[in-house]
Amino acid sequence: MTSSRNEADLMDALPDETVASYLENHPDFFIRHPELSERIRIPHECGDAVSLLNYQVERLRERNRWQERRLHELVQVARENDRLAERLHRLTLDLMDSGDLDSVLHALREGLRGHFDADMVAVRLFDSGRLRDSHEEFIASGDAALAHFRRFIEDERPVCGNLPSEQADFLFGDSARKVASAALIPVADQRIMGLLAIGSYVRDRFHPSQGTVFLRQLGQVAGRALRPHLDRS
Repeated sequence: MTSSRNEADLMDALPDETVASYLENHPDFFIRHPELSERIRIPHECGDAVSLLNYQVERLRERNRWQERRLHELVQVARENDRLAERLHRLTLDLMDSGDLDSVLHALREGLRGHFDADMVAVRLFDSGRLRDSHEEFIASGDAALAHFRRFIEDERPVCGNLPSEQADFLFGDSARKVASAALIPVADQRIMGLLAIGSYVRDRFHPSQGTVFLRQLGQVAGRALRPHLDRS
């Protein structure tokens, strides 16, 4: 009875942190006391207690399974990045082969549909001159509709997800209701020149948490391809 009371008093006197610190600083403790690895019983989430040794083995298995899943996810991301890089490369070559403004715009729209499986594509470029009379893609930089894009224009970075109805209507017109998700990309080369929208009928195709590195590069490539023709005009 006295022994049990002494053990209880000892456990009360030793906080969990002290025990944990001791075991961490003496990793050979269970080597010096191998019988404890089988005597110590640890409650299992299913109800049955398991030995410390079995518990450690299961923890290692869980950690290995987590690492395998993480490795699989990283491999999938790397493969998708490779595919995106290849698509962007092909689109860049198409834009480089375009000799005038119309062919650049055509290559951009068709390249996004063909290489990036876009369901819908919208290009809106800022211009206050005569280009607006001959190209539907051009809008005046003071157009009232651009008020819905003010924060996007100020931030100059891609946005993904479900676009507000005002933005979707402006970009996709009567087909806006078909667009379940979209990527909104600044077309920029030293300065923002317009915006590019890629629409998808799939709700999760574009979502706020996804990376935007390739989308930003896409906007820069488009801006670089368009700039000579805009300056010339």
